[in-house]
Amino acid sequence: MSLLKDFLAESADLLDLAEQAVLDIEKEYKPEQVNTLFRVIHTIKGNSAIFDLPAVSKVSHSLESLLNYRRKTETKPSDEEIALILNCLDEIRKMLSQVEKNSEWDVEDLLIRINSFLTVFESGEKASFGLYPRKSEEKNGEKIVPKEKSKVSIPKKYVEKAKTENSSLFFLKYQSKEIDEEAGNDPVSTVVSTVGEILLSGQLDSSQNGSSKNGSHKRYLVVLSNLSVAEISRKTNIPTNAFIAVVESRENGRVENGFHPISKPKDESSSLVRVDAANVQAESYLRIPLQTLDHMINLAGETIIVRNQLLQKVESYQDHSLLSIVRNLSQLITLSQESIMRTRLQKLESFYKKIPRLVRDLEKITGKEVELHLEGGEVELDKNIIDTISDPITHMIRNAIDHGIETASERTASGKPAKGNILFSAALRGGNVILKVSDDGRGLNFERIREKAIERGILSPEEAERKSTEELAELVFIPGFSTSQSVSSTSGRGVGMDVVKMNFQKAGGSVSISSVSGKGTIISATLPQTLSIINCQMVATAGMHLAIPQANISELILLDRKLVSSIENKEVYQLRGHLLPILSANKILQLSNSSITESRYLVVVHTEKHHFGLLVEEIENSEEIVVKPLTKDLARLNLYTGAAILGDGSVSLILDISGIAKYLSLQANILEETKSLSVKEKISQDQYLLFAVRGQLFGINSNDVQRIELIDIKQIEYIMKREVIQYRGEVLELCRLENYFNLSNEQVHSQSTVILMHFEDGRKGLLVEEIVNVVEEIPSFTKSEDLSTGVLGSGVISEQIVIIIDGKTVMSKISRNLTLVDIH
Repeated sequence: MSLLKDFLAESADLLDLAEQAVLDIEKEYKPEQVNTLFRVIHTIKGNSAIFDLPAVSKVSHSLESLLNYRRKTETKPSDEEIALILNCLDEIRKMLSQVEKNSEWDVEDLLIRINSFLTVFESGEKASFGLYPRKSEEKNGEKIVPKEKSKVSIPKKYVEKAKTENSSLFFLKYQSKEIDEEAGNDPVSTVVSTVGEILLSGQLDSSQNGSSKNGSHKRYLVVLSNLSVAEISRKTNIPTNAFIAVVESRENGRVENGFHPISKPKDESSSLVRVDAANVQAESYLRIPLQTLDHMINLAGETIIVRNQLLQKVESYQDHSLLSIVRNLSQLITLSQESIMRTRLQKLESFYKKIPRLVRDLEKITGKEVELHLEGGEVELDKNIIDTISDPITHMIRNAIDHGIETASERTASGKPAKGNILFSAALRGGNVILKVSDDGRGLNFERIREKAIERGILSPEEAERKSTEELAELVFIPGFSTSQSVSSTSGRGVGMDVVKMNFQKAGGSVSISSVSGKGTIISATLPQTLSIINCQMVATAGMHLAIPQANISELILLDRKLVSSIENKEVYQLRGHLLPILSANKILQLSNSSITESRYLVVVHTEKHHFGLLVEEIENSEEIVVKPLTKDLARLNLYTGAAILGDGSVSLILDISGIAKYLSLQANILEETKSLSVKEKISQDQYLLFAVRGQLFGINSNDVQRIELIDIKQIEYIMKREVIQYRGEVLELCRLENYFNLSNEQVHSQSTVILMHFEDGRKGLLVEEIVNVVEEIPSFTKSEDLSTGVLGSGVISEQIVIIIDGKTVMSKISRNLTLVDIH
């Protein structure tokens, strides 16, 4: 049974290699790819015969004949032929996956399709299978070596050498058309030299000048190797029955009939260079059942728990020598745990192999042209996680092609290249793996999403109108939600994106979507590299211990309450010139109604899209913790990724930073891509947002501010001589204060900040250089005599004059191309 499992595992790898070769051949014919494909099929055919799988052997044999024609003619297969070859690989894969069920397969239809091609190709001629004569193959099934009587004398010292070194001595007879006359070798000897030492080589039938009627040469090799025939066959793809054993290492050396050792060889010279086996052999691998690895990881996890308990106990004894020993033990346990965890890590390139075939098939089904780009195949991820997310990623790519990428005519009409682009990328950032599937297609139809959300009762018309495009995009993860007007064979029923989200959450990750209408869509997923053991920062709040993954932590700060302010009842922290949204862990988790005054520390955390601060009461130790699954009720909250048993035996919950950000509807904001500020709630006391334009300080009432965004100047476009930017599916008009206040209009920065405000006819943006501060009062404030200009007054802050304006009034006048000079 173990041999069968090894055969199935090896065949799966070979089929992946074959599939990639077919896809490469479809793009550009290369002889080496055809040879690779031929060798793979030949290996599968030989191995399937050993395990008595006649259906697999028949399909492989017929496929060999098909491929051999392409090898001889060196011509590119037709589209129909490519489809047939892929169909054969699929059928072989299917049969091998059901081997243990002892199923019987009917492959006659497939064989008839292959033979129909062969009938056209061969025109009555039998094809020769590469190095070995077709005649012998027909007479003896798998036996390819010809049976002509020939005697070759093998020097006695070579036989003794094999016995002394406990190696095997093999005689190999074959035919070859390609011979390097100067080197005296050919493709067969070159391949064989990588698995052993060629002691003798030469030609048979010298009376015929070593050449048959068809121009092929009958040759032989005497090979010394420490490998078995089966191992040599597997490494060289030469059938086992092509070898005759002269001496076998596992049986007391014997001399086969027909071989006569002599004391002195006629010719001891060899033009072939001996190949050092140490340089030829690939890196050794050992197949281990996943159950064994899982058991090792579970034991490592339990060891970590006991280690943490031991550390806590020892630290209380004040015995420095004992503590030193335990810490050394702890370090060794950590190194052992890391090594064990790496056994489950697998490069994503193994999963990447499946994607080109998927894209190719979808191209054929949809009639679209797609260029696939793959990045980050070297990134490693836990195999359990790869297995969990493989289907969701397949669905994401399927959606991108079916719904995102337009047809060639549609793309050409909209000024895009006829061929669409899909990028699947992976990157490792701080212990997390970031996966992205992006396309340059039509993007999401946000108006259609609004209509569908209202139609299904998910949102009221008022709520739908207030929702940003980012919030609307998240609706596609609701079960059954689809804006597709028709159902295709690939998608459109509204089944899938909710499952995508569920599977990523099951793997301990999160998924989000962003899109620009007419430009494309990006689906991003953040995943832990492994699920079992993670490094966490322990914190305490309201008497409860919580764990925050180190991968999500930017920094730990002792809270300075003087730097805390409020905008729209949303607390922010002034951190090195930036405004950082802050959230109380007590309130989020509903642990207590404590105020900010009880919090002593600020944990600055980040996700792929969000950056904010988490207020806690105590900062504790950093620990390696073993992740335990949550109950269904806790998992449903999307605030925790798991639980852990601490060193003192207590239980701690692990916070899901992405879940907390989404739970509170955090969105991109001030210079740090932080948060959305709602204008729905009003504050009792006015606050002013201070900003600079061309060295002049301005201030506006923070109640008027809806959002603050950092943009690149290159994003600015022009419509009817007005500056605009494309922002989350809409076109926003930009207003500058330079012309209104007659300031210098020279552009000195590559980036600018846009303050968004809501008007009756939509949103507009005020373009400023930088955000300076948020203050509750303006010292030495002097009210303006003429409020119609939009200037409310002025004051002095830090010895600098600040002009307080009514943002909406000023922006309305700028939109009408008015200036202060025009008004006065």
